[in-house]
Amino acid sequence: MQHAALWLLGPDVKGLLKHGANFVAERGGNIVKDIADRFGDRVVVFMSIMAEPDNIARMDADKKMLSRETCCDVVFQPLREPTVPDGFQEALHGFSVVTIDAPGLIVELTRLVERFGLLIVGHTGERRRVPGPVKKIEAGQKFVVMLPEYFSPIDFVHGLSQLVEKYRGKIISPLSKVPGLLS
Repeated sequence: MQHAALWLLGPDVKGLLKHGANFVAERGGNIVKDIADRFGDRVVVFMSIMAEPDNIARMDADKKMLSRETCCDVVFQPLREPTVPDGFQEALHGFSVVTIDAPGLIVELTRLVERFGLLIVGHTGERRRVPGPVKKIEAGQKFVVMLPEYFSPIDFVHGLSQLVEKYRGKIISPLSKVPGLLS
């Protein structure tokens, strides 16, 4: 199996996610992860795909057809199988936090990750307005990381706690092994 990434960028038309999903499925692919975000009347759809190499090549060849069908710009990128770099543990770990949204939050989180030598393999962030008399916007951040072979989880969680406290938030899920469905 081979991995690929598919992006659709353009006007928010009805059924866009369905068009992308049909495109992948009709060419023998499986969507591993997808994200769709709307910005005014524009949309960005991302799909992480797995398929046999011949099917990936077919999707790459047919991407212009998807672009015509959806009126979106289509970017399709075949990728190689993810690997575990030397010096890192094989198991994936994750953590998630919710804080008050503020400029520099993600910069500080990624600096903390870098300081402890973690390798980010996945990140999802979202923000929302919290209802109430006081205007407040929360930011949720979820990271999936690879740990270096020699790593102090206690020191990392302490640093994460200090950072989350600075942004008046809480750790939703502390650093822990990401369970696999088949393990």
